Amino acid sequence: MSRQLKVLLVEDSEDDAALLTRELKKSGIQPLVQRVETEEAMKKALEKQEWDVVIADYVLPCFSGLDAVKVLKKTGKDLPFIIVSGKIGEDTAVETMKAGAHDYIMKGNLARLLPAIEREMEEAKIRQKRREAEENLIHTCNKLADTTVQLEKTNKQLRGEIEERHKAEKQALEMKEHLQNVIDSASEVIISIDANKRITTWNKSAEILTGYKQTDVLNWSITKLTMFENTQKLLDLIKYLSTETQPSYEDLVINTKNSVKKILRVTGSSIKEKQGSGVLFIGRDITREIEIHGKLLAGNSYLVPEKNNTVAVDLLVDLTTSGYMGYLITRMDPESMKSIVSSANIQIYHLGQDRGQGYDTISDLRMLLQKIKDMSGKKKNAVILLERLDYLINKFSFEKVMDMLYEINDYIAKNKGLLLLRIDPATVEKTQMAVIENELQLLPSQKIEGLTIEDEVYDILRFIYEQNQNNAIVPIKKVMGRFKLAYSTVAKRLQVLETKGLIFTKKQGKSRTVTISDKGKTFLHKRQTA
Repeated sequence: MSRQLKVLLVEDSEDDAALLTRELKKSGIQPLVQRVETEEAMKKALEKQEWDVVIADYVLPCFSGLDAVKVLKKTGKDLPFIIVSGKIGEDTAVETMKAGAHDYIMKGNLARLLPAIEREMEEAKIRQKRREAEENLIHTCNKLADTTVQLEKTNKQLRGEIEERHKAEKQALEMKEHLQNVIDSASEVIISIDANKRITTWNKSAEILTGYKQTDVLNWSITKLTMFENTQKLLDLIKYLSTETQPSYEDLVINTKNSVKKILRVTGSSIKEKQGSGVLFIGRDITREIEIHGKLLAGNSYLVPEKNNTVAVDLLVDLTTSGYMGYLITRMDPESMKSIVSSANIQIYHLGQDRGQGYDTISDLRMLLQKIKDMSGKKKNAVILLERLDYLINKFSFEKVMDMLYEINDYIAKNKGLLLLRIDPATVEKTQMAVIENELQLLPSQKIEGLTIEDEVYDILRFIYEQNQNNAIVPIKKVMGRFKLAYSTVAKRLQVLETKGLIFTKKQGKSRTVTISDKGKTFLHKRQTA
């Protein structure tokens, strides 16, 4: 169902007004538009009724967008004001924004109009709430002041004592608020747990990371909360810290409110209290770093939808050289694969009929299931690459392969193994591919389906990639200089890229630098291919 939008339009062209109205209707809006051309007509329209937004052309025969801004400001109404013009220059636009306009849009790019209106309407609501809060605060302060005066009049003898007590309480409150502000302003996650294993501190960074508010966790025992992946590991760490004087580093896996796993690298230290020893954890989210460096979460099965096996084999080699026990089940010639993975300690199994080359052969699904269970059960740090899932589907049927996958996935999760399965997506039906993707996880660097970015943001991503290819450091100022953009504009576009996982930023000296991620490289490659 479309929603109404009351629009006061300062425009002399009926055609442009009709074009703007049509654009809003295309976006599912039912606009109630009143068009005015003069200052007097605009004043009457503002007095007559309430409006959701004011949209103005910059150049009119007897009026202008700048004059319209001034008219609106004199009324004292806080309405979103957007300039829509086909002839406005950058200097003029800046002047209009300084005068009080909230945004400007070229008539050739009306697709930006509705998002701009919705954003500025939301900002207006926020400003209104802020004003109401300030008024309530002033009212409360005035009321408190009146009460204080009344108390002074009715009990002069106790005035000095009351004032001293009030002063002491105020100082204590300010000190408590200051300490809480310091904790909340920290970019690191700060969590404290008392001697009874109850959470006593949960700062803003912890709220942002996990989605759980302070009211959700404060004074709750960690044994009653489901957010910690391994509660026993946390309890053991707390016990260890209670007897140690030196801080200890540890990685904790947290399940967010949205059921997303986050890896938190914390420093833990003991807090001496009257009731016993508590602990303080200070940490940061290293999930993206873990993904970027290919350190996948144990207990998961990952799908690699690629036509060739380069990505999957390279990842298997990387994981094996970093400490995993590697297993490769492949349809390719085992001798050829042995030469490719010779740098790593990987056991190779042939998927198909025995070729008489001295390698173990897996010829059916029952043997495959048992072999993977054996591999995963032998060592906790086993990583298994199963090549050509599409071959199995075509040979044994999709239903039988999925039954096997369900059992394998559960077994991998139980034994904290790591399974990689490569499939050529072009060889299976789309519905079958969707079922497989629902059961397995994609590699972080593969999750780009449906990902889109604006051209100007894409240009920045390509620039970062080119600089990284030349081993050049890319500080934010370098991006500003290359595209001749303000810091705020560059920061917003980089935030888009970082939110989508295409880049990551880090502090280097006094400046922040940006680096393209594996996911960003994959996105560039697939967009160029398309």
